[in-house]
Amino acid sequence: MIFYVTAHDTAGSVTLHRETVPGAIKKADELISDGCWNVEIVAPDGATYNSAEFDQLRERAGIAPGD
Repeated sequence: MIFYVTAHDTAGSVTLHRETVPGAIKKADELISDGCWNVEIVAPDGATYNSAEFDQLRERAGIAPGD
């Protein structure tokens, strides 16, 4: 399964892909830490999660918070 991580920064936008939920959330958190905004994860089913909804994505995937 492919998860797309999108973000914006002063240079423009970036779209990356990760194969797992933990990988996608880790990359999204790194982008936020680097100063990016509008960071979102798009799941294989098309559902979009913004940073405030990452815990919902973890829950949906059966991942404990902090993993």
